[in-house]
Amino acid sequence: MRPFPASASVSAAAALVLLASVSGSDPYASSYQSYNTAMDQTIDAHAARRERNLDHWDGETLAAYLGMDPETGEPLPDAGSDPDAGSISPTGIGAGESQRPQRVDEYVGHDAAILFYAQWCPNCHALAPNYDAIATLLGAGTVKSNLIMALFDCERDAQHAMLCSAAGVKHYPTVMFIGSGPFHDTDPISKALLGKDKSAGPAGASKLRRAVKFQGDWRYGDQVMDWIKCMRGLSSWHRLNTQGFMSVLRRGIFDLFRGGKG
Repeated sequence: MRPFPASASVSAAAALVLLASVSGSDPYASSYQSYNTAMDQTIDAHAARRERNLDHWDGETLAAYLGMDPETGEPLPDAGSDPDAGSISPTGIGAGESQRPQRVDEYVGHDAAILFYAQWCPNCHALAPNYDAIATLLGAGTVKSNLIMALFDCERDAQHAMLCSAAGVKHYPTVMFIGSGPFHDTDPISKALLGKDKSAGPAGASKLRRAVKFQGDWRYGDQVMDWIKCMRGLSSWHRLNTQGFMSVLRRGIFDLFRGGKG
């Protein structure tokens, strides 16, 4: 195990992954080894960027994907249900002040998985190499995959801490998936008997409409990857039903039953 130098120039990715030990029997072993050369990199650890197949997000990017206000952490109105979504609203009451479109929670067109971490967290260091390997295997960051896999440091500054709390991050590491349409992480009966958080699983229920948390064992990379694949399937199905061929077919059937009145 190579020591991590106390240098602010080393990237957040290097801080996470270089503390994981290399195992020859690990199917993700090549990803552990690929990070051994990252120790000498000198890049801005505070900038949003992409390294290999992983994205490093800042607060603005996270808030945009999760559908939150980046300054308050409050959930934004749903673009599909808010009649004023996307309308122009004044930034102030003074005459001549600039105007801007109202922020809304809107699917950006592709899915995202996020690893929420803290630099001091040993479990985050252990998960990071497998997380990177999963991103490589799934082709994250490519048009073909339609998937972004990101890292977010919850304790980098006050804004990051506030956004993680607003997103419902209660422990590290937390893996969250964001896709098209709402995800239901519990059922009415379990929710009534156990409460919302306990019924969802050890990571607790998601606070956001289009987000869902991984409730399995992060120590098994295959389990994390299979979960991401499953969530991608659900997101694709919802997208097909609301934006694709199925939505056109459904509208046509409804119009038929209404006597052709659209």
